Amino acid sequence: METRKSNLDERQEQILLQIEHKGCWLAFWGLLAVMIIQVIKDGPADAHVVGEWVVFMILACYLGFACARNGIWDRRLKNDPKTSALVSLVAGLVSGTVMFLMVFRRFPDKPVGSIAAGVFSAVVVFVICFLLLLAAGKEVKDRQAKLEQEPEDE
Repeated sequence: METRKSNLDERQEQILLQIEHKGCWLAFWGLLAVMIIQVIKDGPADAHVVGEWVVFMILACYLGFACARNGIWDRRLKNDPKTSALVSLVAGLVSGTVMFLMVFRRFPDKPVGSIAAGVFSAVVVFVICFLLLLAAGKEVKDRQAKLEQEPEDE
């Protein structure tokens, strides 16, 4: 495949990479926020969230698999069970809050059921997220070890 010559110098390439990096994460978190607001406002049964969800999942999977393939975990977070538990806790709390608000909005006369739905959602998301992060963390560590090995002379 033929690559085209860049008209940018090294400094401009680095600035462009930073702009693209920030734009990617702005799109990622913006899509998530929009989907959460739509689900709380209108409920999960409406099909208007499907397009955003597909784009969000494609972006999330691409970022996750590309980073894992290159042995990259995160710029700031450590790849350990404590960090995985903390991130999973945040995901569980966000999920539980969204579920509570969705159910409470539909059934305002049943606050106990809304709380139960939120707690159940939070626990399930915490467990699934924690297990997936542990598995992904092990895979990234294995990939890092493989990438750090010196290639054998042929």
